[in-house]
Amino acid sequence: MPVAAHLRVSGPPPVYIGSVGEKRTPAPLWPVLALALGAVAVSVLSHYFLFPAFSWNRDEPVYLWQMAGLREGLLSSPTGGFPASFHPWLAGVRNGSFFSQYTLGWPLVLLGADLVVGSPAGALALGAALSVVGTYLLARELTHQPRVAMTAAILMLVSPMVVIQSGIYLGYLFTLGLGLLVATAVVSGFRTGKRGRMVVAGLLVGWIFMTRPFDAVLWGVAIVGTMAWAYRRDPKRILAMMFPIGCGFAPLVIATLLYNQHITGSFSNFPITAVDPLDTFGFGQRRIMPTFAPATYTPLQGLRSSAKQGLLLPIFMTGGYILAVLAGVRLWRDRRETSTRVLLAIGAAFPIGYLAFWGMYVSSPTMPLSGPIYYTPLFAVIAIAGTAELLRWWDTRRTVAVWLIVVMAVITIPVGANRIDANRRISESQLPWKRSSESVPPDSLVFTWRGGDYLMFFNPFSANRPNLDGPVLYATDQGSENFRLLDAYPERTPYVQRTTLPPDGEIPNDHPKTPRVTLTRVRVVRAPGLVLATGVHDEKAPRGARFYARMSGQVVRSWPSKSGDETPELAVRAGAVPTELDGSIAEFGLAGSGTISIGLGRGTTALAAARHPIVRQDFHYRVRSGHIELLTPFTSFRRGRYGKSLRWFAVGPGVPWPVSLDTVVVPQRKE
Repeated sequence: MPVAAHLRVSGPPPVYIGSVGEKRTPAPLWPVLALALGAVAVSVLSHYFLFPAFSWNRDEPVYLWQMAGLREGLLSSPTGGFPASFHPWLAGVRNGSFFSQYTLGWPLVLLGADLVVGSPAGALALGAALSVVGTYLLARELTHQPRVAMTAAILMLVSPMVVIQSGIYLGYLFTLGLGLLVATAVVSGFRTGKRGRMVVAGLLVGWIFMTRPFDAVLWGVAIVGTMAWAYRRDPKRILAMMFPIGCGFAPLVIATLLYNQHITGSFSNFPITAVDPLDTFGFGQRRIMPTFAPATYTPLQGLRSSAKQGLLLPIFMTGGYILAVLAGVRLWRDRRETSTRVLLAIGAAFPIGYLAFWGMYVSSPTMPLSGPIYYTPLFAVIAIAGTAELLRWWDTRRTVAVWLIVVMAVITIPVGANRIDANRRISESQLPWKRSSESVPPDSLVFTWRGGDYLMFFNPFSANRPNLDGPVLYATDQGSENFRLLDAYPERTPYVQRTTLPPDGEIPNDHPKTPRVTLTRVRVVRAPGLVLATGVHDEKAPRGARFYARMSGQVVRSWPSKSGDETPELAVRAGAVPTELDGSIAEFGLAGSGTISIGLGRGTTALAAARHPIVRQDFHYRVRSGHIELLTPFTSFRRGRYGKSLRWFAVGPGVPWPVSLDTVVVPQRKE
């Protein structure tokens, strides 16, 4: 049965999606090639000039780490017996191995690009080309108007969203391109009755499922559902089209489920929820990684996050709010036409589907930097519908159309340039991490100082080789547990990589601070006894301040900051029984391993000073063979306000602070 699906592009007569079996002139190849080459050029320029040291998004090094494992034939990577020390960001642990929270679709594309062109950045160019070419092909299929298709694709090509996303190792443009090709293949397959196109559509949506499973569901429901409704009076044709889609879709779905079984032990348990069961869809308690504090995601937060991302979406689109309004006018006027319903279904499926995903809430603070990543399909919808309406005005009211184009350029260029430049500044602020990591000598063990519980979370260049056999081995700072790692790798020279910026509480913003990153040799002070002589730097101690010492979670001693005849020292010895040597030095016996904290706080007693701290230093130790071993350099902290609460901030080397502590460690022989 013919389907009259009108999308009036330049006034009457209407343009049709087409009747069953309709013959059309094949699209010329040159626009596809030109657009693809343009997208590749944009991606290359973006990657190498805008992002010299990754973006703010730490998913990038995770994907590259997973790709490196695939290159070596590994679906999971060994923990080396130290899962806490070598834990990669967004990775889980099962059966003594690390596994990524992501499925295989995008890492396989990165690997393919690395093997074919010599760099995984080739996958970024592929994703950009697919998104731009996919916009062109879908617009041409829906409107049969080459100028609408070409203009819409060009608007996508130069949009800030594509410029930014085409330079980073994330698969959002890749899945967008696949989705647009799925839509094109399904619509043209229903129109022509060619089952081969439906097989291709099934394969493509299967690869989306292997990359972003929920996106595959949304694309399938939106496109197949719309076309099935359009042909609802021809059920035989619907069934005839569904079967080849299933044939293309099934193998990749099976492969994904088998991967789940191998990684998580269950066909239905995807890696992301195996890493943390709270990282899933729906409202309630949600969390991104097990050591993080859970957040409560409510429907109201979902609505607010969705509204924020929808309202700011046009600033990442060429033409901005003007093009968005034109698209809205077009979609409303022709809302009953099948071709318009295809666009409407895509535009509605993702905001509705992602409303219950707490990633909307997590990504909202950084969305003004790199765009509404979960709404990428809406960019193609706005480009196609907005272009169709703009060209209608061009044909009927040329002067108004010219002014609209001028206003769109005036809006897009400065705003888009600002967003692009903000991302460039953030990436450049991370260059010290890159340079420091490149300067690490071979055969080194590098502790990422105060970088959280996961590698790549703070320093994006701290990824290890999958088999933990690289020239440099990175490890998270685990305090006194670092001794065990030093014992396990005695042939490696230990270092600690520190930064002048506080590792805690930093959210990317338009004005990033560039840190100074230092690489310091880790040394062990070893003696039967140690004296920790702590003073206030430049004697700038607040009035009424008092030192306190904490061991095993308990405050064990305090002394005035200006002690007079009392020596501000803490003596420790290997042994389980504390002893008192004289009235000036309190000596404590230690066993096992742990952390000694010496702080300065306001109060007249030890407990009062510990309850109102200003600064502190931590000393990680262990007792072995009658000796105390102390790791250097020490870690300094300051007490500061973060939001409405007080918290400890690590103080990096060379960072001035009104009050800071100086400690000298004096080894002593056992009497």
